[in-house]
Amino acid sequence: MINISKYDKILEELKSNLFSERKMKKLNKINPNFYKDIHEILLELEDEKNSVLADTDIKKYMEITKLIDDLKKNFKAFFQVRFEKIARYSVYDITDDITENMTPEEKNIINEISLKLRDYYRDFADVKRFREPETEKPEEEIIDEEEPVQGINNIEEAKKIENPVVNKSNKDELLLVRILENLPPIAQPDGDYYLHKNDILYLNKTFAEILHKRGALSYINIEKKETL
Repeated sequence: MINISKYDKILEELKSNLFSERKMKKLNKINPNFYKDIHEILLELEDEKNSVLADTDIKKYMEITKLIDDLKKNFKAFFQVRFEKIARYSVYDITDDITENMTPEEKNIINEISLKLRDYYRDFADVKRFREPETEKPEEEIIDEEEPVQGINNIEEAKKIENPVVNKSNKDELLLVRILENLPPIAQPDGDYYLHKNDILYLNKTFAEILHKRGALSYINIEKKETL
């Protein structure tokens, strides 16, 4: 059987604490066992509610349900006002003058919040977190003359696609490359390029270097095998 006098005492204390929290800017000092008492009375009420339900005492069941609802409604209002203040204090260094009016549970909670906020602050203040890591340049590919090249029947045919010779300027040199990823259409002075993963072709050196820095291609070095 629920101790109604105990319930009334706890509810009255809860309402008094709610009134004080709403009135005061700082945290009001409360009974260190306040949260423990609230928890215990709610457990007792839930047990009693289940007991009368098993006895099919609907009237008693509704009465206990109302007691629970009233207690939870007032506790929620108290909790919101109280922890709005605690959350505000948690962004500062936690000192004794901040925690002196807190219960043991509240001290644990504000310390947990404060530690989490410090982690967030370090993340946001650390500029290194926002720097993109440098992309490693792909290693140069080496293909011997007897190895077939994808998209080209043989090395001699690859050589005929464009003449990979140094023209008047080194910028005009053509390099044999392999494309490492599908790329959007790219406009260049000599035309538009539609490059796809594993394409093998000759590209202007300047253009090739740009894509190489992005990690979008690798250079192919065709080595000749000595004939016996």
